[in-house]
Amino acid sequence: MTGPGRTVLSIRDLTVGYGTRNGGFELHVPSLDLHTGEVLAVLGPNGAGKSTLLRAMAGLLRPREGSVAVETDRPQALVFQRPILLRGSALYNAEVPLWAEGVARTERRRRAGHALTRFGIGDLARRNAATLSGGEVRRLALARAFVTEPGVLLLDEPFDDLDVAGREALSFDLRHAIAETEVAVAMVTHELRQALLLADRIAVLCEGRLVQVGSRDEILRRPASPAVAQLVGMDNVIAGVVVGRDAADLTLVEVRPGQHLRSAVHASPGEPVWIGIRPEHVKLDAKRGEDARIEHSTSSVFGEQPVPFRGQGPLGNLKGKVQRLVSDGTLATAWIDWEGSELRTHLIAGRGLGHTLEPGDPVLFAIRPEDVHLMPRRAAATGAGF
Repeated sequence: MTGPGRTVLSIRDLTVGYGTRNGGFELHVPSLDLHTGEVLAVLGPNGAGKSTLLRAMAGLLRPREGSVAVETDRPQALVFQRPILLRGSALYNAEVPLWAEGVARTERRRRAGHALTRFGIGDLARRNAATLSGGEVRRLALARAFVTEPGVLLLDEPFDDLDVAGREALSFDLRHAIAETEVAVAMVTHELRQALLLADRIAVLCEGRLVQVGSRDEILRRPASPAVAQLVGMDNVIAGVVVGRDAADLTLVEVRPGQHLRSAVHASPGEPVWIGIRPEHVKLDAKRGEDARIEHSTSSVFGEQPVPFRGQGPLGNLKGKVQRLVSDGTLATAWIDWEGSELRTHLIAGRGLGHTLEPGDPVLFAIRPEDVHLMPRRAAATGAGF
């Protein structure tokens, strides 16, 4: 997307829940919008209120306070986490929403056939829906949703039971369908990688509160609190105190006496902060020498390619020791002890440092100031940040 499209769903001062105030659950969302042609991923742990929000958007839950306003003449479609199929063929299942609209038989067949083809199961139109695989059922559910040409599409864990290849293939077809129809999409998920397959923006829920909304890269690079950082894969979070600025006008943060990091984020001297660093931004020394070149450990979630990097002065080449390594055969994770602080980084397993490093090995590493994110330590675990 080059920019936000037209707003088609607006949430304002929403409170929705169930049970009593003492024993139930309440979700609070001050403001949230959906725009044409974009995907908003609602991310949060189990019990955060993701499905409650989705059902409120669909009008299945009545707000206790506030409003959900739909501003499109096109219908809404909701795809549940476990799609419900009717007896009969895949084509019949795709046609069902058009029966309710009184669409003529010939037009129903045409639109349903097109929807099935759009999601790669056109050749299964006559197949009994009960015989479809899990991935084919997912595709049928999406075809059935798109057959009504919705203005708003709500998805509950759309890739939940698919393998990696299935998720990637379905996300490609779904992204193409979204671009063709300019439907506004909200999808809920508890898993970051699923969100990243589609998301233009991410809304983070924690304990029934909307704690951060922003572009995909903004949420990944600048989470508002340690709780959000954990959800979006910023695994390195350590405490520090801002002690001033250096000659390059970078913020100097003290982790322990004599142990500092520089950050491009402006903060006031004396402010206690959480330091957040993504694992892919901890760059290990490939040669372990004092003058060795520092390189990216592996490609990041942003699709970056490994590029040369030189640490700047004594704060660039930091000394650590490998504590432990875990490998799944594709990715190796290394935990580095940096003078009592633990940092995690990712390596490509089976080659380079991912193949040669062992626990106890000394290493040099570097972290660019622009990759050192600061969060106020006064924020609660589910707080909204700066």
